[in-house]
Amino acid sequence: MSTLFEQYERWRLERTFKKGKTFVHIKGQPLHYVKKGQGNCTVVFQSGMGSNHAIWKEVQDSLSKHAVTVSYDRNGLLLSEATGEPVTNDLVSEELQLLLEKTDCPKPYILVGHSMAGIYLRPFIEKNKQDISAIIFAEAAHPLQMKKASPDLLKALSVPPHWVIKTMVHTGIYRVLFSFLPLSPEFPITHRLHQLEKDFFYRSCDKILEEAANDNLNFEDAERYTSFGNIPLTVIMGTSAVRYKGFKDHVIRDEFKSLVKEVQLDLLNLSGNSRLVEARHSGHVIQVNDNVLLTNEIIRHLK
Repeated sequence: MSTLFEQYERWRLERTFKKGKTFVHIKGQPLHYVKKGQGNCTVVFQSGMGSNHAIWKEVQDSLSKHAVTVSYDRNGLLLSEATGEPVTNDLVSEELQLLLEKTDCPKPYILVGHSMAGIYLRPFIEKNKQDISAIIFAEAAHPLQMKKASPDLLKALSVPPHWVIKTMVHTGIYRVLFSFLPLSPEFPITHRLHQLEKDFFYRSCDKILEEAANDNLNFEDAERYTSFGNIPLTVIMGTSAVRYKGFKDHVIRDEFKSLVKEVQLDLLNLSGNSRLVEARHSGHVIQVNDNVLLTNEIIRHLK
């Protein structure tokens, strides 16, 4: 019965999900993007692993009063179709480069990257240093974070086997389960992001699992990029206790808390002009629980 319900829900959602949306063709496939605002520079949003444009909505809406802004779904995620190429830092950076060129986004760029975007963006930053006026890393990933974690911490952070996830999605168990359980302790099931992720996870599932499978290779690749020069860099670190809510073992929780602080502070060394900002109302998802702080930090770089 759940499988039939799943197929019905997909049919229902597919009928209207592209209406009113904007796309650009990159490598033969439509890539969905949201471009808002006017000005002489562009605030560029890059999402974390498996995430999409929708996580930036409140921040993008606010900033569009001050500058051109662009967010998008990487290929294979949410509204964008997959190109069939593996997820690498170089591929993500090339995709972003093409998007900005094809949508006539004015330079310079202010890059805003969340989570794994701190890894994905590094080739783009290296290639476009002269066109980047500022970088904001919001809870950005660090190339060494997996290597520094203990086996026990890695086990605590692990997800179910990929075949289990795919089976849950195909049979509709995933949709039913997360109609009653939150996907993240950082926002309730009534939040628009929860509803979006629950409804459309079937469209992103394969690409999300592919990104996860390639993360170690991308972490290792990112180690090559050790300096952004003197580009102004803001590192925003979530310090709310909500991010540690899922850890029952206090030893593992303390290790994770210490590791987060260590790697976030180390990110400051990427630029000779960097600063740390603490997001006290947020854990990892700063765009949701501390979006005003994030917006104000970006505006600071616009002035």
